[in-house]
Parts: sequence; structure tokens; C-alpha cells
Amino acid sequence: MAGGKLIVKIKASTILEVIVSMVIIVIVFGIAMMIYTNVLRLSLSAKKLRAQDLLQETMFTVEHSAANTIKTFDVDDFRIEQEVKPYLQNSSLTDIHLTVYDQNQQKIAELEKVIE
Repeated sequence: MAGGKLIVKIKASTILEVIVSMVIIVIVFGIAMMIYTNVLRLSLSAKKLRAQDLLQETMFTVEHSAANTIKTFDVDDFRIEQEVKPYLQNSSLTDIHLTVYDQNQQKIAELEKVIE
């Protein structure tokens, strides 16, 4: 046996098997990323909670001085758009619509209320 070749066979995957496994991994990773972004997008963040608190404060102020106005003002890092108008052409009811936007002009929260 001196000088004989030692041949060791290693079992390997074919290129087709590798590609199929890579496609499966990419699909699973894509689904996981979609779930992750949806959870982040729908979760209540501190910014959303602060915006909702600002809307409640502003609504309380506007209810007591409900004049037909459309105005925009800045509070902290938020821009609040306020629209006060008669509700469905009824002079005894007032529709108050408040919307909060962040620095990137994305709508964070909104609140609408009809008062007498």
C-alpha cells in the first residue's frame, strides 16, 4: 500500500439545493421583517402618547372658546392643525377637528368632536 492514493469522498450539496435553501431563508427573513415593521408602526410610542395628550388639552381649550376658525400652531416638536366649523350647516352644533403632525409632516394623531 505504499504510494497508493487515499481517496475520501465528501458528501456535498448540489447547487440547486443551495439555491432552494437560500430562497427559503430569504422568504422567512422577509416575512419576519414585515411582522417587525408592523409591530413598530402600530405600537404606542411615547411620541403618540404625548400627541394624544396635547390633543386632549387643546380640545378642552377650544371647547370653551369655540369660534369658527382654522389655524395652525406649534407646540413642542408638534404642529397642531385646528378646524372649528358648524356641524352639517346646523348653527347650534360645532364640529372641532384637531390633527397633530410631527417634524416630518407625518400625521401622529387626530381628534374630532361635535359640541353644542
